[in-house]
Amino acid sequence: MANHLFRRQLGLYASVHRDARNKATHFIGIPVIVFSVLLAATQCQFDVAGHRTSLAAALAVVAVLGWMALDLGIGIAMAAIMLAMWYAAEALAGALGPTSVWTGFAALFVFGWALQFLGHHFEGKRPALLDNLFQAFIGPMFLVAEVMVMNGYRRDLANSVAQGDVTTL
Repeated sequence: MANHLFRRQLGLYASVHRDARNKATHFIGIPVIVFSVLLAATQCQFDVAGHRTSLAAALAVVAVLGWMALDLGIGIAMAAIMLAMWYAAEALAGALGPTSVWTGFAALFVFGWALQFLGHHFEGKRPALLDNLFQAFIGPMFLVAEVMVMNGYRRDLANSVAQGDVTTL
């Protein structure tokens, strides 16, 4: 179940993500941004207990642990998504080579953020993370929570996601 901090942050995030066009741009832009960061992070390699790994793997693990701490169910779903994104980032980085990885990162990162700002233009409200940087961490969880609520799996989050209601926590 969701903890109080997560419900409050989810409600704050939802309050500036009401417009369907804004939500649509976020459903594309946020995963693109997360993937671009993982792609760039593949370029930082190091050893852990005698095994070669990347900053991308470390970032994915830390993010998933943080998401699980806020809400175990959504955190588990995020773990599956991050595993796929991390694997894809590592595979793409291996196929592209370092120079192309950085070009790909830049293109994807800029594209993802352009979509975010386009969505907020439609919404008529500034992005939540401009007021609270923690909202950048909540964004991916919001997408998963929104899908879960729409499919009837997390009725306990319906008020926070559907209304952006932070008063009935």
